[in-house]
Amino acid sequence: MFNLTLRDHLQLTFNEILERHGAHATKALRRAQWSRVLRASEAIHVGSASIAATGVAFGRSQTFAIAAAALAASALVVLVVQLSFELDASARAHAASSAHLWALRERYRALLSDLHDGVLTVAEARVRRDKLLDDLKAVYEMTPVIALDAAPEPPPDAARPAASQPSAYRSA
Repeated sequence: MFNLTLRDHLQLTFNEILERHGAHATKALRRAQWSRVLRASEAIHVGSASIAATGVAFGRSQTFAIAAAALAASALVVLVVQLSFELDASARAHAASSAHLWALRERYRALLSDLHDGVLTVAEARVRRDKLLDDLKAVYEMTPVIALDAAPEPPPDAARPAASQPSAYRSA
């Protein structure tokens, strides 16, 4: 067996929450940005198709008709991509998970500082740790499936692989 102190366990769990909070926040930002790009692209395509269709309506060349059809088709492709990936819903789910993890991170930080300052006994710290682990489990359980479409990416300087499941054991 190995020797893991209460402080070590709290620090490990704190670090895991910190990594996952950052991963969810980053993923929420990326998904929101991609969603905005796709919406802007769709608007540009539809606007351009409208202009080309107006040219066709006023008896312009067949080039305008071909351009209008091509732009309308490309706008449809952009719309289908946007609807298929549900980037807005995924961004909101990641942002919500990030917010819940941030609150837990702050509670872990407070527990670590209280333990370091000697304000808590080891028994009190264990009770608070167990409550925080239950709260962490609840966050992982309430994370919508759409936010779990890909595992959080580990930071580039991480030497170890990111844990895919929360630490559910209780050690002293």
